[in-house]
Amino acid sequence: MLSGLRLRLTLLYLLISMLLVSLVGISTYSLLTYFFQNTNDAALNFKMALIFRTSGELPPAELQNAEAEWMAQNQQRFLQFTGHNEADELEEEHALNEYEHYLEEAYEGELSTIFVMPLNREGELLFNPNPYPLLMEPDLDAVGDTLKDGYDIRSSRMSDDTPVRLLTYQFPEGSAYEVIQLGKTTADQFRVLNQFLGGLLVIGALFIILLGFASWWMAGNSLQTTQKAWDNQQKFIANASHELRTPLTLIRASAEVALRHTSTESEPAALMRDVIQESDHMTGLVEDMLLLTRLDTQELQIALAEFSLEGMLKDIEHQFAPIMEERGLNWQVQPLQTYIYANEVRLRQVIMILLDNAMRHTPANGNITITAQTVGKGIALIISDSGAGIPQEALPKIFERFYQVQDARGVHGSSGLGLSIAKSLIEAQYGSIHIESEVGHGTTVHIQLMKAKHDM
Repeated sequence: MLSGLRLRLTLLYLLISMLLVSLVGISTYSLLTYFFQNTNDAALNFKMALIFRTSGELPPAELQNAEAEWMAQNQQRFLQFTGHNEADELEEEHALNEYEHYLEEAYEGELSTIFVMPLNREGELLFNPNPYPLLMEPDLDAVGDTLKDGYDIRSSRMSDDTPVRLLTYQFPEGSAYEVIQLGKTTADQFRVLNQFLGGLLVIGALFIILLGFASWWMAGNSLQTTQKAWDNQQKFIANASHELRTPLTLIRASAEVALRHTSTESEPAALMRDVIQESDHMTGLVEDMLLLTRLDTQELQIALAEFSLEGMLKDIEHQFAPIMEERGLNWQVQPLQTYIYANEVRLRQVIMILLDNAMRHTPANGNITITAQTVGKGIALIISDSGAGIPQEALPKIFERFYQVQDARGVHGSSGLGLSIAKSLIEAQYGSIHIESEVGHGTTVHIQLMKAKHDM
């Protein structure tokens, strides 16, 4: 019974695990992307600062800040590289020149992939200072934004669709250049990122598979005590139901014998009839509980077969006609000439339960109808009445065991198990059932079942 709950718990654990794996993967991928982009931007900024200095111009403040940040990060490495003992010596001119040379060498790997495009203010290439043909045309949008804001940095693509990071700066009037656009290919970094992503997916898939087995074990372990308690409860109900059958049968038999030897109009006779009635009610309750227990433990085998729906509904119509007439109810059945794939005995039992409910809550001169319709590849049985109806707040609980909108047990013999049994029996036949109702306007029960294959 709890296998469905175990499966849902396993799926919940798996979902949480997948979210965590996805969160870690996305975070790591984003951090790597951010790291590569910052590295590219640092190289572009440093190269641009060098171009400013070699052209005799002072780099803009943001480029100076980039240089200062790099200097602070690499100062100790530079001191060890040059043999200087104190950081203050970096303020000397020759030390500064040495440091710039060191930075060029330190950035040699990064700078080697940067190409330079000197442009005029219209974005036209003035000349190619690179030792190889340019693989892309100047980005005119970046040039336009640079003329407005002074600089621009963006991601773009070469003519062969290779990803590239572009940094564009406007130089002051009268300098050697008007606009410089630097580009750095990022294809290798994207390749590394894609390889990382592929490895992450493989590792994540294996991790999720392992988590799936672990989740199944954890769910089973957490439900073990509950499952044991449930099994004991079902075993107790089944044993109790079997044990109650015999005394109830003896009580009813004894009451019938006593009734035959008692005057019909006497008070003892009336008491004996009450005993027989309550015995029948208790026997029905025991049978219902035993049926639900067998459904819960899947011990009840419901064999499905094809049979005539019209024939079954006509039998029910003839069977209930005298009862409906005795109670003053208008009874109508609208069958359908089709074959249905279900269990005839259990489907008849469900219809009996629903008709019993309809008769108990429909006053004289009321209407009770059964209608059969074809819905897609299935069959819909609609049982409706013009009775008192069910409040909307009670509809979600109507299929719960022992739930009653009004306690009519003493008056009508209701146990509150009928609709629960009906739902379980319909679902055991791979069907569905739901109820629509409104107080004062009656109740309608919709049953959806499979049509016979040869009748589709």
